[in-house]
Amino acid sequence: MGIVARLARRTAARFIPGMSATIRCSACQREKDSSIQMIAGPRVYLCSDCFRRAARQLTPRRPTSDAIRCRFCGSLRVPLDITHVESVAVCSDCLGLMDQMLEAVANSPREAR
Repeated sequence: MGIVARLARRTAARFIPGMSATIRCSACQREKDSSIQMIAGPRVYLCSDCFRRAARQLTPRRPTSDAIRCRFCGSLRVPLDITHVESVAVCSDCLGLMDQMLEAVANSPREAR
C-alpha cells in the first residue's frame, strides 16, 4: 500500500466508525496483511486460502449417468435437484434465484417497474 493510501486510510479511520478495525477472515480468523488477499461479502470476509478450500469442496464431480441439465443455468444436476415444468428442467438453485427476483420486483416501487 502506498504512503498516500495509508495516510488516506488513517485519516478516514478517524471519522468512519469501524474503519480502523483489523480485517480478519471470518472462517480462520487470520488477519489481512500484504501477503493475504481477502474477499469481502456482506458481513463476511474470506481469505484466499479459505476460498480455495471451499471451492475444492464444491468442485464439480463427474455427473452421474442419470444427471439432468438445468435449462436456466446449464449445469448438470442429480434428478432430486431438478423439477420439470412441462418440458423445461429447472434446478432448485435457479428456482431460489427466480423466487428472489420475483420478490424484489413485487416489493419495488411501481415507478421503478
